[in-house]
Amino acid sequence: MLQATGALAMLEMSHGARDGTVEVQSYVGYRKQDQPAAPQLVVAKEDYLRVMRLLEEGREVTLELQSDTKIYKDDLQGHNVVGEIPGTDPTLKSEVVMLGGHLDSWPAGTGATDNGAGSIVALEAIRILKTLGVQPKRTIRIALWDGEEQGLLGSFHYVRNHFGDPADMKLKPEQEKISAYYNLDNGSGKIRGIFTQGNEKVAPIFKQWLEPFADLGAATVTLHSTGSTDHLPFDAVGIPGFQFIQDPLDYESRTHHTNMDNYDHLLMGDLKQAATILASFVYNTATQAEKMPRKSLPKAEKFLFDDFLP
Repeated sequence: MLQATGALAMLEMSHGARDGTVEVQSYVGYRKQDQPAAPQLVVAKEDYLRVMRLLEEGREVTLELQSDTKIYKDDLQGHNVVGEIPGTDPTLKSEVVMLGGHLDSWPAGTGATDNGAGSIVALEAIRILKTLGVQPKRTIRIALWDGEEQGLLGSFHYVRNHFGDPADMKLKPEQEKISAYYNLDNGSGKIRGIFTQGNEKVAPIFKQWLEPFADLGAATVTLHSTGSTDHLPFDAVGIPGFQFIQDPLDYESRTHHTNMDNYDHLLMGDLKQAATILASFVYNTATQAEKMPRKSLPKAEKFLFDDFLP
């Protein structure tokens, strides 16, 4: 229809945003077979509604559009960033504790809160542990993921390549070596607790680990699950994967996938609090006698975001 009518572009109103905030969230990923019929532009609600009113009144509306968007086809591979602090225990150093966030972001802003914040906290947690000179029994591995916004592509492919595929649950030997994965991806807010993803066995452990941080406002351990971020692929193959509970601040209401997602919405004090707690959880997991307890293995099932995979 767009081609037949000679449309030059398609305009979409920014939904759920106001006062000049533009939320860009309509196009999921890029595949060679998915060729857009025309440029698609998201317009601030106030401007879009003004154009609508003018057209409804029968007035002629002239728009000047500029789109500098470019789809890069030369390299369609994602690129994760991975680093390690080697374990020191002769028996346990082959086991791994993982932490991370995602590096990619939506184009409307710079991705400071989604998810520069999580990447900053993960890196700072590693810096804290390195500065303290701790000697973890297990290896500590940080991963900063690519392709999260297109459907958890970076973390999903990493899990599928190294630990197993949830579609058939044929697990690789390395799956048994991962004690836990900790993720941060809900903006710049302080950590207030952790989602256990229904893992009842870890709840008393986490409650004990949070006790030293009561004065920092972190105390909640819930059996509830949360989704839409990079702990899900781990959970899908039976590896304990967790996301922290954070102060919402203006993440969902203002900065998430909008032109407001910039450095000015990062709160350094909150990020320091989160990094301190994350470093503690990672260290405790790396030094305790046993690996983190696991839930029963999930049944083989197509992964949630498989339809977005190239």
